Amino acid sequence: MRQMEMSNRSSLDQLHINIRWMKEWKRHSLEHLGEGTFPYNTFWLVLSGSARMQFNRDVYEVKKYDMVALPAQSFHKWISLGDEEPFHYLSLACEAKVGAFDLLRLYRFPYHTTLVDHRAYEELIDLWFELSENFHRLLREFNENDIKTSERKRTTKDEYPVFVFDTKQTIQYLKIRSLGNLWIHRLFESLQGELLEKPVTYDTRVYDVCDYIKENLHERLSLEELARLVSLSKEHLRFLFQKELGLSPMKYVARIRLQEAQELLLLTSDSIKEIAGRLGFDDQHHFTRAFHRAEGMSPSEYRKKYKGEYRVFD
Repeated sequence: MRQMEMSNRSSLDQLHINIRWMKEWKRHSLEHLGEGTFPYNTFWLVLSGSARMQFNRDVYEVKKYDMVALPAQSFHKWISLGDEEPFHYLSLACEAKVGAFDLLRLYRFPYHTTLVDHRAYEELIDLWFELSENFHRLLREFNENDIKTSERKRTTKDEYPVFVFDTKQTIQYLKIRSLGNLWIHRLFESLQGELLEKPVTYDTRVYDVCDYIKENLHERLSLEELARLVSLSKEHLRFLFQKELGLSPMKYVARIRLQEAQELLLLTSDSIKEIAGRLGFDDQHHFTRAFHRAEGMSPSEYRKKYKGEYRVFD
């Protein structure tokens, strides 16, 4: 009888890949194209044509068989397009993280590379279309006006309802997640020779503190307590968090608490007082004030506005 077990913690225990959007583009001119940043990890597979692009500080000539892989918040600028045929490419945006760390930055993905293995290139294209079809199959069940797109403007931030999937939709969603992971897997295989042999080393004590924070949001956490957990001074822990995550430990606590509060307001019928207690706030007033400072509205207003739009599809 065969038995397999992996009880050890691994560096990928907190791997999270979530597809956000997929689009096929044919660019004929630079009209309406400019510069900006991508909020998610963004990939392009170029099918035809050419473009001169700036990604962060460097300029690249992008053409057929090329792959673009940009970490979240990367800067891009359109410089010029080739004049022989439209610049035709497939794009995919996703959240790809290990805990709080960007997957592409961990493995130092090149912004631009040519896929010399054309068989791998065609496989990525075929898998992209399969993933896209399954994505559309799920989206077709929802009201088009409730689906967030970059083309449709809204008057206020986060004006879209949160969807709750029924069992059938959950199965379809899991298929999308599986295909998305497979696409990233194939991409890793295709670019293996250009990636680091091991991910960039981050101080594991940051991981440990992040895990502890998530598991103990009900406690009134302090910087002293978090530093003592990993045998560091407050100043050293603050330095490590700023270096690895770009924010202080206590700002990280506030961010995670806010995310948890939003979920509890929408997914439970717990009172504001109960939620405040579950998240380690001194009292309901302290929670309400912190939430209003972050969201521009009270917890009650947030629940009323968004839970009223909360959709359950039968």
